[in-house]
Amino acid sequence: MPKRRSVVLTLRDAMATPKIDSALVKHVAKLACLSLTDSEVDRFAPELARIVAHVEQLAALDTSDVPPTAHVQIDRAPRRADELAPCLGRDEVLSQAPQVEADGFAVPAFVE
Repeated sequence: MPKRRSVVLTLRDAMATPKIDSALVKHVAKLACLSLTDSEVDRFAPELARIVAHVEQLAALDTSDVPPTAHVQIDRAPRRADELAPCLGRDEVLSQAPQVEADGFAVPAFVE
């Protein structure tokens, strides 16, 4: 049995190859389980090249002084007090359910 070679590409390695051709678009589409027509492949090649060029520009920025954030507008995110509010009772909620089983919602099995 032949040995497998492990190839690990860094973002910098990937950016060093800006050539986006139809073969690469087809490969990416296959990885994403997409079925593309030839005209879509031709259309997406330059679009993907522009995306990669934009990522190259972003990668060149110095972000060492930028703190990591989970939300880009963290200071403007709406906030409200976490207060208790009245809620519907179990009987009222279950009365609206299509099927009830053992004091809960009955749903079709999806895992065997």
